[in-house]
Amino acid sequence: MGESGILPRLVIRAGTALSWEGPVAWNEMVEGLDRGLQEFGHVLIWDLDGIERNQPDLQLLRRFEGESLWVDPGVRLADSVVDVLIAGAERVVVGTKTLRSLEEFDEARELTENLVPLLDFVGDKLWAAEPVREVPPHLLLSRWREMGVDSALIVDERGEFPRSLFEQAPNGLALFAGVVPKTDIGGMPRGKGAIVDFWEVVPRKT
Repeated sequence: MGESGILPRLVIRAGTALSWEGPVAWNEMVEGLDRGLQEFGHVLIWDLDGIERNQPDLQLLRRFEGESLWVDPGVRLADSVVDVLIAGAERVVVGTKTLRSLEEFDEARELTENLVPLLDFVGDKLWAAEPVREVPPHLLLSRWREMGVDSALIVDERGEFPRSLFEQAPNGLALFAGVVPKTDIGGMPRGKGAIVDFWEVVPRKT
């Protein structure tokens, strides 16, 4: 598989993928995901059933067990990571907007090393429960790096996350940030990865 500084993000809900052109049926989604994994090496799965309703869809993960899928299933409590890993995810993404507390991340880290923390932003404000929001974002990154975490994500749907975090990130922590348009990938700071919409970099077949 190829490796890249691009992390395509595939949004799923109720057994279909979402795109600007409308829902993408299962067969087309599976075929596109195959192509995305071959080209980019890994894909971020954004599971809206898990994030919004705490009911992640594990069927797609079982289909791609053994592949490099990073999955945000809307982790709230530490135990939630186990089912997602067993279903076939390579790594479980733990986002601040659903995480109940930092202690839950610590407990999840004791269960598995295959975690990727995600800082969710709205503009320059961290979207998180109060116990998580009390810690400045750059200190969260440092805290997670000290725990041995090697990758982290920074996401704002409008791509307006605080870019100063790139300079404050601890050594050895790989950062992927977005969501950015395909045309803006070249403007990302040197050595930092870009999260982009899946269908922008893996065009649908018509």
